[in-house]
Order: sequence, then structure tokens, then C-alpha cells
Amino acid sequence: MGVSFSLARPKAKSSSIRVKIATKGANFFVYTGKSISPELWDFKKSFIKTQVGNTTAAKASKYLRKIQMDLTEVFDDFRFGISKMTFLEFEAKMHEVVGNPKTKVIKENLALSIPTKSFIDFIDLFISDCEKGIRLSPKRQKLKESTIKSFRTSRAYLQSFQEHYRQLLLINEITQKDIDQISDFIVKVKRHALNTHSKFMVDLNQILKYALKNKVITQAQFGELSFDTRREETDSIYLKEEEIREMYDLTNLPSSKHEIVRDIFVAACYLGLRFSDYSTLNLAKIHNNRLEIIQKKTGKKITLPIHPLVNEIFRKYNYRLPQVPKNNEFNRLIKEVGSLMPSMQVEFSKQITYEREKVVITKPKYEFLQGHCPRRSLVTNEFMKGTDVPTIMSISGHKSYKNFLRYIKASGEEFADKLEKIWQERYSEIS
Repeated sequence: MGVSFSLARPKAKSSSIRVKIATKGANFFVYTGKSISPELWDFKKSFIKTQVGNTTAAKASKYLRKIQMDLTEVFDDFRFGISKMTFLEFEAKMHEVVGNPKTKVIKENLALSIPTKSFIDFIDLFISDCEKGIRLSPKRQKLKESTIKSFRTSRAYLQSFQEHYRQLLLINEITQKDIDQISDFIVKVKRHALNTHSKFMVDLNQILKYALKNKVITQAQFGELSFDTRREETDSIYLKEEEIREMYDLTNLPSSKHEIVRDIFVAACYLGLRFSDYSTLNLAKIHNNRLEIIQKKTGKKITLPIHPLVNEIFRKYNYRLPQVPKNNEFNRLIKEVGSLMPSMQVEFSKQITYEREKVVITKPKYEFLQGHCPRRSLVTNEFMKGTDVPTIMSISGHKSYKNFLRYIKASGEEFADKLEKIWQERYSEIS
């Protein structure tokens, strides 16, 4: 990156001297208005050769030194200056330094460019285009509501950032410094975990790519930005089959709402569905002990066998499940249900990254119960019992083996027990 001289036509009898402006993501040339014979040019030093007594070369050399200093000053102001400069403004100033007639054209383009608007205004446009189907998925399909909901959450984070720092972000003036400051806000001020931060950064990247596509920002501006999308594997709980049964056998539940949440949670442990799917089940679609659904997150069609315990729960409600509380309320109630289980009174430690430091959170196991536990429970229980992976993936709807493995939450102790059992069966056959 920087400012350097070269000849436009090094093999000609006389060549124009030009300046190459190189910044991350973009290069362009500024012509100095000076020409010279290639014989007088030092190609190694990329400058005019020292010529004793050659007045023309000396004057040209002095001129190049001056504009090099002026161009470098503008270049540094663009990269490090306090007042933010758009790429078009930067290019116009570079041409202005050498008195290039092209400056007028660039300034006219600058005046005709998309007017500056706030980042929040652009995100509103982005979300609206997602809702209307103007912006589609990579497969050219309308985005799912869960995806758009994530963008709305990211918008709320940006709004909160602006209010916290009393700062207005402009879409065509976003820099890496802004991205880093927003990142710190999510991690240090909002105190969100690494995976929440990663999801936000992915959304931010998508929004700015859309701004690039619509020429609201330049390729040079976007090329200067990087997004930290690192994720981490966290220690999450699952329920063994005996724990699922223990939960279902509870009789001292505080209310009918707790009972509904308990029943739906237990059924979900044998269905392996996400909360968005098992909280809105249509049991009219059950035929021959099979339930066909289209997953809301992925749009994938899956066929689920109905476990005997699940059938018992469905019959209890005459195959018309009651309304399920929203996610936050569901999580609160299932924790209260779990607190009544002796097996959930043990302590569980979870490692997670907060404020860019690895911390260990230790709580009673029931405090980690939430709506996504059933999905992990189905995958882990079937895997530990030896069900082949393709069968489990067809039920869970996982598209990749890598993502599937994230749902296996058995402990090292449980894997050791599993291997011991395999050894016992193997060597008992031999003896």
C-alpha cells in the first residue's frame, strides 16, 4: 500500500510519468502531466535518474518529490485521518494534487453518487427488501422469517451502540475502526457470548455486502473491512433416557402450564426437533405412526417415527396439543420443572467465552435446561446407543456431519463407559 511512480509506456521514445496509488482492495493511477525519455528513468528506484547538468530532469525530479509528499499526505489522511473520507473523495483529492482535468469528472460523479444515509436507515431498507423478496437467499429463494428476525436483532444492537456512544453511523463511511468498536460493544458492554457475537458479525457482513451490491459503498471500502466470525463449542447439557422418564413421572408440578411445558419437552426429546418446530406441531399430519414436517429453519422435509412415550403424550391431549408458551417463558418454566428432579440438582460446569476471556460457569444442572435440549438429547442418546449416523441425521435433519457432531454432548466419562461395554461384548464372544 502506498504511492509509487512508474512510466506509462516504458518502451516508447517518451513516456508519461504516472503515480500508482495502492490501497487494500483497489489500485488506480494518477498522471502527473510530465513526460520523460525511458533512458532517464531508474527502473529499480522507480524515479528519475540523477543527471548532472540536465536542467529538465532536475526540474522534473523536484516536481515529483513535491507531489509525492502531497499525495502521501492525502493518502495518510484517507487511511488514518480523524475526519472520515470516502473513496471517491480520496480519488478526487489525489487527482487534484497534480492538477489533473479528471478531477472535475470525479467530483461530478461524487455529487451524483448515492446520498449519505445512516447505517440504521440502510438496515431498514435491507430488512424491507428481505421481507419483500427483493433480496433472496443464495438458492434464489425468499428468506425465512427466522433469518430476517436475526437481522432485526442485529439492527437493535446497532441502535443500542449508537445510543450508548451518542454516535451516528453513516453507511458509506463505515471503517474497520467502526467495526472493531461495534465488536467491543457487543462483547464488553452487552456482554454477549462469543457465538452471539459471531452471529452478529455474520449479519453485519451480509448487510454491507448488500450495500456493496447496490453501490452504496465501494469495493475499496468493503475490501478494507474484516469481520471476526469465530465460534466456539460450548458445554451444553442433554437428558439421558432415564432423566427424560424421571421428568415425565413428576406429579408435583406447580401448575397446568408447567405440565404442558413438561409434556411438550419430553415429547421433543424423542422427536429431535427445534423449538420453532415442536412448539407448533400439527398432529393431523400423523399417518401410520409417522409425522411428516417441513423444518422452519432449513425448509427440509423430514419423516419422524412416533416413540411410544410420545404417542402416550399425544393421546393425553387427544392429538391436539395446547398452545406452547414463547421461547423465553418456555425456558423459565422448564427450569422450574427441572428443579423438582433429584438428578438435576447436581452441579454442572460450562466453559464459555465472555469479554474475550474463557470463564467457567457452575450452576445446578436444571439451570441449563432450555428449549434446545431435546434436540441434543435425541442425537446424543441415539448415537450413544449405536444407532447409525445416517439414520439419526435423517431424523434430525442435519445437512452436514460437522454440524451433527456438535449435538453430541456425552461426557468423556460416558464415552469411556461406552468403550468398556464394547470391549466386554467383544471379548466375551471370543472367550
